[in-house]
Amino acid sequence: MNNKPLVAAAFGYKTPRVPIWFLRQAGRYLPEYMEVRRKVDFVELCRSPELASEVTLQPLRRYDVDAAIIFSDILIPCTAMGQTLTFDKGHGPELSNTVRSAADLARLKHPDVQKDLGYVGDAIALTKQGMKPAQTMIGFAGAPFTVASYMIEGSGSKTFTEVKKLRYLEPQTFKGLLDLLADVTVDYLLMQVQAGAECLMLFDTWANQMTSADYRDFVFPAVNKVIEAVKSRWDGPVIYYPGQSLELLFELSGIRADVLAIDWRARMPRAVALIENLGLNVSVQGNLDPQAMLAPESLLRQMVRDVLEAGTKARGHIFNVGHGLQPHTPPDSVAIAIDEVRRFEAERAKQGHG
Repeated sequence: MNNKPLVAAAFGYKTPRVPIWFLRQAGRYLPEYMEVRRKVDFVELCRSPELASEVTLQPLRRYDVDAAIIFSDILIPCTAMGQTLTFDKGHGPELSNTVRSAADLARLKHPDVQKDLGYVGDAIALTKQGMKPAQTMIGFAGAPFTVASYMIEGSGSKTFTEVKKLRYLEPQTFKGLLDLLADVTVDYLLMQVQAGAECLMLFDTWANQMTSADYRDFVFPAVNKVIEAVKSRWDGPVIYYPGQSLELLFELSGIRADVLAIDWRARMPRAVALIENLGLNVSVQGNLDPQAMLAPESLLRQMVRDVLEAGTKARGHIFNVGHGLQPHTPPDSVAIAIDEVRRFEAERAKQGHG
């Protein structure tokens, strides 16, 4: 752990090096990624261990980051459960065979993740061969509710009407889908651990679409079920992203995650203070606005520094954007943000911090 700054910070140990990585750091803003994508579609890329490993390593070759997150998608497990995933031009992900009734739920499979999704583990094992010893390999999955929302709606949504309809009209079916996804997610994450993942992240991007009461009664139990089951068989850190609402922090009593990823819409000092006041014994990750990469260099550096200053008040801090880097992100701006993090840690070292 002493050799892995991200793992140390996740568990709340102070490190002289501020761990930094970026959500979606492998992706459309990199010309080398687009070169790969010209030859293969997105789902095929996710299913090829060699290509997924290659694009995962691309940002590590360019930048001084402390982690790689395996290139995949949160909806990949759905393809092993009986749905078809497509990413056509002009729209986001689409899933066939939507789940809107008990009969639809009964048709879903609990897959053998090693057999049906083992290519993700193979990509992790390949990627680790190209990483430095101090860099952390991150595996991930979508949290049960966020994946369920796509399985129910069939695509992204602004209103989540079908999700709410299933929750209100067939609450047992809704809960049954979350329970099934929790079980599949545990298997999926442990397969990634077996392949070499040293940290895990759960994305609950749409958690804020539920009322706080429904989050507490449906969403949170499924999330914590996943984390508890994984941590009962593995001693690495888990990062949880609870979406865009600080309000949901009030519902996280008993959360087993080690790190909460803070969305860029929240003020980091307020989030850190609230976490402490609520007695949540977690580190934080985030939370630069991804669009700050479009700012002039002086402003970008100041925004990075503001996040870093707030992070010093947390149990531990992993610098990141509040959510994913955008396709129009200038690669040079990512380098500037990293440079500012390194300047900050050098200054604190001179002052006797760290």
